[in-house]
Amino acid sequence: MKKELVNYQISLNKSSLEDIQIKRIRTFGRIKSRKLSDNKNDLYQNKIKKYIINQNLDADEYSKYKKFSFEIGFGYGDFIFTNALNKKDQLFFGCEPHINGVVSLISKLESNNISNVKISSNDARDVIEKFPNNFFDEIFILFPDPWPKSKHFKRRLINADFIDNFIANKIKKDGELIIATDHDSYKLWIAKAVLESKNLLWTASSSSDWNDFPDDWVKTKYQKKAEIENRKSVIFKLKKYNA
Repeated sequence: MKKELVNYQISLNKSSLEDIQIKRIRTFGRIKSRKLSDNKNDLYQNKIKKYIINQNLDADEYSKYKKFSFEIGFGYGDFIFTNALNKKDQLFFGCEPHINGVVSLISKLESNNISNVKISSNDARDVIEKFPNNFFDEIFILFPDPWPKSKHFKRRLINADFIDNFIANKIKKDGELIIATDHDSYKLWIAKAVLESKNLLWTASSSSDWNDFPDDWVKTKYQKKAEIENRKSVIFKLKKYNA
């Protein structure tokens, strides 16, 4: 592992999806919504360099952290921010193509002087595949775009191929993939995908395993919205038993 860390480099020099050519089917929605204020635009243009996943990260830098987490699609950053604030011995990586969400997270990190977060606005698939295998203790995919129309199902991020070929190899033995959604159609879609996975095991043994969230769980903006609109959120926890 040390050799891998020393040689590890993510060669993503672009800070925005607007600057790169998309080769894969796009699984996310809009990249930008509201126009950024001058202050937020300054955060995005200048402060992101402080957190971006594009520098050499060697064994010495990693040695002070006990766990490594990755959040795919961190939205407005509620989950990754609160966890990073409360778990200083853990290093959090996150990807989010929505610029307004990236700016929201950077603002929180700057206001609270948080340094244990690394982010990218690139496609998470392009980012995660450049990490060493058996690296992450946990990977989160929380409330991904459900693409509710059947003609858009091909854009759904989660399927057995994605789990086995992008995620499984990057998780350590006994590490976890954690997925959450409030969308009924996507619940069934995800359940089918996790059951078809050959490399990660869905650990649920009763309904409480997918209905009850952990006691220290941080609710995202989308989960809170689902609760207000009376949509039930569920959680899928998959474990890797083989290295």
